[in-house]
Amino acid sequence: MKKLHYLSVLICFFVIACTSTKQPLPVEPGVAKTLADYRKANISNLEYQLQFDIPEERKETIPAKNKITFTLKSADQDLQIDFREEASLIKSVISNGNESAYLFESEHLIIPKSELKVGLNTIEIDFVAGNTSLNRNDEFLYTLFVPDRARTAFPCFDQPNLKAKFQLELIVPKTWKAMGNGKIESVKEEANKSRYSFLTTKELPTYLFSFVAGKFETVTRERNGHKHTMYHRETDPEKLANNTDAIFKLLFQSLDWLEEYTDVPYPFAKYDFIVIPSFQYGGMEHTGATLYNASKMFLDKDATKSSLLSRANLIAHETSHMWFGDLVTMKWFDQVWLKEVFANFLADKITNPSFPEMNHKLKFEMAHFPSSYSIDRTSGANPINQVLPNLKDAGTVYGSIIYHKSPIVMDMLEKIIGKDALKEGLQTYLKTYAYGNASWEDLIAILDEKTPVNLREWSKVWVDKAGRAQVKVDILSENNEITELKLTQTDVNGVDGAWNQDLNLILGYADTTISLPVKFDQAQIIVPEAKGKKVPDFIIPNGSGNAYGFFKMDEKTKQFLLTHIDQVKDDLQRGIAWINLYENLREGEIEGKDFVLAVEQQISKEKNTLILARMLSYMKSAYWLNISAADRKKLGSHLEETLWIQLNREKDMGHKSSLFTTLSSMTESKERLEQLYQVWKDEIAIGGFTLSETKATALACNLAIKMPEKANEIVETQIERIKNPDSKKKMQFVAPALSPDPQIRNAFFASLLKAENRETERWVLDALRYLHHPLREKEALTYLPQNLELLKEIQVTRDIFFPFGWLSSSYSGHQSKEAGDITRKFLEERPDYPENLKLKILQTADLVLRKK
Repeated sequence: MKKLHYLSVLICFFVIACTSTKQPLPVEPGVAKTLADYRKANISNLEYQLQFDIPEERKETIPAKNKITFTLKSADQDLQIDFREEASLIKSVISNGNESAYLFESEHLIIPKSELKVGLNTIEIDFVAGNTSLNRNDEFLYTLFVPDRARTAFPCFDQPNLKAKFQLELIVPKTWKAMGNGKIESVKEEANKSRYSFLTTKELPTYLFSFVAGKFETVTRERNGHKHTMYHRETDPEKLANNTDAIFKLLFQSLDWLEEYTDVPYPFAKYDFIVIPSFQYGGMEHTGATLYNASKMFLDKDATKSSLLSRANLIAHETSHMWFGDLVTMKWFDQVWLKEVFANFLADKITNPSFPEMNHKLKFEMAHFPSSYSIDRTSGANPINQVLPNLKDAGTVYGSIIYHKSPIVMDMLEKIIGKDALKEGLQTYLKTYAYGNASWEDLIAILDEKTPVNLREWSKVWVDKAGRAQVKVDILSENNEITELKLTQTDVNGVDGAWNQDLNLILGYADTTISLPVKFDQAQIIVPEAKGKKVPDFIIPNGSGNAYGFFKMDEKTKQFLLTHIDQVKDDLQRGIAWINLYENLREGEIEGKDFVLAVEQQISKEKNTLILARMLSYMKSAYWLNISAADRKKLGSHLEETLWIQLNREKDMGHKSSLFTTLSSMTESKERLEQLYQVWKDEIAIGGFTLSETKATALACNLAIKMPEKANEIVETQIERIKNPDSKKKMQFVAPALSPDPQIRNAFFASLLKAENRETERWVLDALRYLHHPLREKEALTYLPQNLELLKEIQVTRDIFFPFGWLSSSYSGHQSKEAGDITRKFLEERPDYPENLKLKILQTADLVLRKK
């Protein structure tokens, strides 16, 4: 018999108690777990019939109707329908054919139990749609309801385990197109409007219900007798032509692979997708109306291998969600990672055949470990499994841990039980819970039957525990021979660690390496196989990429890798060594100057695309955040010269693009800035490299900050040059943040304190990075208290990634103790600050909080 989790038992008792004693459920903001569990136990056969009448003018209101039908098991409680808007937006409510004496309280429309009945019920609501999650632009809008934002647009039961069928009607301006989850049933022309009716969907959670309307162009391709349509707003015909076939090819490859792997045919009526300018995320997996970020899909013709790989992974990720997340959905958003882990884990498998020349183990390492470490190294680290009493806080569970640590853990799980057993287990999981909900515990129960390993105990360490092991290697030697090699693992506080994992210990020498497999399942372990071996020049404890943790370097290893890392010939081991070096930098074991010079020394030697891209990314970060202004002044010209020479020599256009981006970011000297200014003006070229509109705009923004005397001219000229209307609007929005006038910048920052000026999140985050640029660090310190003060409001009013993005952008240019002091003071003065938001602050402010 399987043991129930203690919390689950308490919830069950609570639900039973409320049902049997008729004790009223509390009415509170958000969607409390207790309310959600009660509704799940009592509501079934749920359907929504929705109509939205969308005007062309974005400031006008959207009249709407919602007919909700459902079966009630018990009518002993008032019915709470979620609607996080003003009560005045509700115009009328009809309950089972009669006008309702409803109440509105704490974000809920409440239907009295006297108006309800056991069996079939119908609630008809006329209302004005809330705008919070409709993302209204001048020429289009799109919904984004994850995780609990459907209730900001229409009254509903906004919880993932109350799936429903949706029937949608959209009335839109005649010049607009409309799309939703279901297939279009009919389009009727009415004066200046078009009425789109969509077929009823399969069962969906509210966060996946979606519609898009606006001025879009379309491209349609066919696969296996089914048509797939891409909606877009791209105005560059060359960019559209260069990318469209590749996009559809990647989509069809993903669908084919997933149907074979899951043994489940595509489970929904259609797969259309919309490419959105300045979309908040990379993509969003709405069935039949999947959203993608235009900048991630329509790539420049000289796109780097990393950009091409990222696009392939993005399409595979969102397509994987059709099975993992959409067909089978987590029961509650505390396990939102359950859908994300499979989307990322399977995306890596799907994209491998498209890049046959690539080292896929290295690709996995580079894609997931650095991002996961960026959180797990901080004092704000969170576990994969998190606690979530109320869905109003669901956005805060998102982050690099669920997107990147969970695939690493899933890779470990696959190695424990085997690829075939995992595949079979996932097929059973999908077929058992199709169009329903399931938990991690449900999956583990299936997989437990396929291995003697106690997966529940393994899960407690890797899924329920925050942070990473701190791994140290100690060597005793005599006459240059190892007499003892000891591995020690602790947590960040020095307490003995309990992470159970397999290491591949690499002992490296100038001319060879020795690999020692180690089962690391204790706080300390002696590796007997190392005895008698020569003392190595360097050690890589995680040499096969299977192990996860902070691997503290001994002095000899540190010096060898900083000066001779090119002598590590194996690409995977060299890539891992760079990650380990950077983590030692961030943990204070390596000086920023030494790290940057080590990268500079290796730029011309590194031929692996993935490693070079990672090196250059690390170099930019370390240059601005781990080196003082005085040291930057000493080193800057030398580094710029190296990058400029290599940029002109490099033949590979992808490498050239990465080098150019790094040079553009790091250049400070007057002479080199003038050269880049001439490049931007198209007066000089760089070895066959041409600037796309995207790169020219990014360069213009960098130059405007670093050449204040030319800033206004650069910005105004670039706005004129931009052909895409959506890109032009973005440049116009961020222009004040690039101004050389601090008063204009201050006024712009003040404008961001108003919610209506934060609607296009991507624009806001870019502008914040310009305001907090390292060259403006002292001035930007005055913004930090207000950035922090606004966090709670942002968490309530904006989308899931925006709070973390807001903080990341705000700290992006800071490395000073003063920034750390501001942060510490903010938290010390607020001892009862919400824990979930406090963790976000600790994660993003980690660098400055280490300065004491």
